[in-house]
Amino acid sequence: MSDNSDLTDEEDDFALPRKKRDDDEMDITPMIDITFLLLIFFIVCSTMDPTKIGTIPEADNGLAISAKNSAVIFINPGGGDEVILSRMDGSNFSTDEDVQATEIIEYITEELEKSLGVSKQHVMLFGDADIEVGKVTRIQKIIGDAFEDLDSTYVAVKEQ
Repeated sequence: MSDNSDLTDEEDDFALPRKKRDDDEMDITPMIDITFLLLIFFIVCSTMDPTKIGTIPEADNGLAISAKNSAVIFINPGGGDEVILSRMDGSNFSTDEDVQATEIIEYITEELEKSLGVSKQHVMLFGDADIEVGKVTRIQKIIGDAFEDLDSTYVAVKEQ
């Protein structure tokens, strides 16, 4: 038995003393620092422009607007990312965006001025459901910048 007690004494001699922690709480300051650094990184690197992606959402309900009381622009899908804009009479606008903006302003001005007894005070953009929101938003911005006194601009989506 003395042999076993000698082994136990030797093992006790080689055991490292345990350090007692002064406080039982964990310091989370470095974790908070890393969290804020990651947050700042993602805010700086992210793109916050929702008009670049997406398609026109389906309307659950809508307001009935007469096309004859509106200046109507048709937005049809073209090849790839492009869209084809056309007037009520079927003629197309230019594909160059700068020329297109001028033609849109001229067309709407003519439509609002030539209203024969019918008060045209709003614009209708009539598009396909596959048109990207960014394309519609670009046209709305052109109209909004040129016609500040315009009552409304409506977006109509073809039902499928």
